[in-house]
Amino acid sequence: MRVLIVGIAGFAGRYLARELEALGHEVWGTVRSAPPAAPRFERWPTVRCDVTDPTTIGEALERVEPDGIVLLAGLSFAPEANRDPAAAYRVHALGTAHLLGEVARCNSKIRVVVVTSGQIYGAAAENEMPLGEASALHPTSAYATSKAAADAIAAAWSTSYGGSIVRVRPFNHTGPGQRPEFVCPDFARQVARVARGVSEPVIEVGNIDVVRDFSDIRDIVRGYAAALVHGRSGEVYNLCSGVGTSVRDVLTSLCDLAQIRPEIRVNVDRQRKAESRVFLGSPRKAEVELGWRPEIPLRKTLADLLEAALEHEGLPDPGV
Repeated sequence: MRVLIVGIAGFAGRYLARELEALGHEVWGTVRSAPPAAPRFERWPTVRCDVTDPTTIGEALERVEPDGIVLLAGLSFAPEANRDPAAAYRVHALGTAHLLGEVARCNSKIRVVVVTSGQIYGAAAENEMPLGEASALHPTSAYATSKAAADAIAAAWSTSYGGSIVRVRPFNHTGPGQRPEFVCPDFARQVARVARGVSEPVIEVGNIDVVRDFSDIRDIVRGYAAALVHGRSGEVYNLCSGVGTSVRDVLTSLCDLAQIRPEIRVNVDRQRKAESRVFLGSPRKAEVELGWRPEIPLRKTLADLLEAALEHEGLPDPGV
């Protein structure tokens, strides 16, 4: 299958490219700016495509003639999207509509995986956990509402216009290469600096007693690939572990791996408003219909994050 990854240069995009290539698929990607004379991202060919501009989408589809598309383009960091709600809606909601419209115009047989977010479930009560695909959506931020709009557009398009469209809702995921603003790489960076001795033995945190559903990015992109091949058109799948881990336990594991015992200092500027104490998804449907389940233990993910952070800080791996 020739697969076009819309947003190949992002955190998930490069992992997905490697996964699809390993499975024997031909991988292409998109970049927003005009590519150079020999357009490539790492070893994969790319074409220009801005999801807010339908013309560039159509040109990309005509150039690549893909059998499948995975839509990853978006504002991945929720606070960034919340600071610019209009941009979030342009990229997530209108971008999805533009892409599906161009697919219908060029070749309605193209298989499309639309990646949204587990955050679209929003403010759910603890007794509703774990959240399944039939759970009500109560998004509480610009990021979540724009992703919910993309999810709804994809569902409506599949019902009203046909085509082969599958939606996936990934919950929290992390791994080496994730932007340092996210909690796990942020903690890994702070821990690495303390272990190296370039920072005082203090870790700044926000609310670390919240419980989240963490998965490894390498497992999540396996889910994207499984949805592309095995997902039922019109259906939606949670990609998550179903296991709750407190952010405090994440930090404790990183400190144990680095063999440090720093002071934990709460910084109110790091705390988010209206956070759910517990937020978990159910991976059952993906297990049954896609044959997918997460395989990488969280401690392995955190060890890899810490190793990458230590290398960045110029310190050898202390045995993680």
